[in-house]
Amino acid sequence: MTPRSDPPTPTGPVRTCTGCRRRAPRSVLVRLVLVDATSRVEVDPGKRAPGRGAWLHPSRECLDLALRRRAIGRALRAARPVDTDAVAAWFDGQISVKSPDVMHARVTSTEKAGWKPMGTR
Repeated sequence: MTPRSDPPTPTGPVRTCTGCRRRAPRSVLVRLVLVDATSRVEVDPGKRAPGRGAWLHPSRECLDLALRRRAIGRALRAARPVDTDAVAAWFDGQISVKSPDVMHARVTSTEKAGWKPMGTR
């Protein structure tokens, strides 16, 4: 019997995209948070805001899927319908800057140069 070769698991934290439901490293996804006083959802670029977060790929397709399924409010456990206008505006601004082939993966400048990060061990 030959051993199965499983796909390599990504290192670091892994999250599930609320739109397409695919798993990806946390560094690739965008975090959304619910503002306490209102039912407005905002993008958390630093990924450090307090509270529960919803994760999306930085593509308009994943946002549209999440909006159509009403998955953002469920992921944030919102008691009432959420306002996602700020998120849609942020995604539209980001997509106009990026090229279509870079939608699902971010490449850092060190990776472009061929450098690898130093280990912490």
